[in-house]
Amino acid sequence: MTKPLSVALFKGLSPHEIDTIRAAAAKRTLEASQIISRAEEPAGHLILLEVGCVDYYIETSEGREILLRRLVPGNALGYATFLTEPSGFLGTAKTVCKTETLVWEHQVVRQLSAAYPRLVENALRASLRHIALYAKRHIRLVSTTAKQRVAYALTNLGSRAGRTHTGGVEIDIRNDDLASLADVNSFTVSRILGAWEQQMVIAKSRGKVLIRSPEKMLAS
Repeated sequence: MTKPLSVALFKGLSPHEIDTIRAAAAKRTLEASQIISRAEEPAGHLILLEVGCVDYYIETSEGREILLRRLVPGNALGYATFLTEPSGFLGTAKTVCKTETLVWEHQVVRQLSAAYPRLVENALRASLRHIALYAKRHIRLVSTTAKQRVAYALTNLGSRAGRTHTGGVEIDIRNDDLASLADVNSFTVSRILGAWEQQMVIAKSRGKVLIRSPEKMLAS
């Protein structure tokens, strides 16, 4: 579980203020593969992830799920809840594993906004950071190779949601999801991972990747 003082949403707030804000939330525990919010539904609640991981994705007209980002403890979604009239969620959020969250309803968020202006500032800063992340992702798409994008996606996910083992850092990720994060197709991901596995850079098993040598991956 992420320490409250390290959560970006609570930056600059005192421990007492954070405790008060957290006490206003409802705790919610979800099992794997449960939908938290759906694309285009009005953001009627702010959600802070405390334990587990959540995939945030959009669905194409053909039914393909494009993973935008994997959320980890300390990340939040539903920043539009701070608006008087919340806009819709950009994507759908689905749990990857058993997940624990804090949930604030729209009316509660509005009350907290009036009491703690810094909370609104932090939400705006987080929203701008998400825009910057997507802009950088677009830049990588037009300026880097497929292998570089796969390496970046894996190492970034490893640093945020990986589990440290004696042999490296293990990540729960399917090829299709990795392909979405790296903006390549599944065939390309399979080919790149296969080559890295032969070079002992990674070890692959069903739904998991063990990063053994991130420096070699990034240098390839």
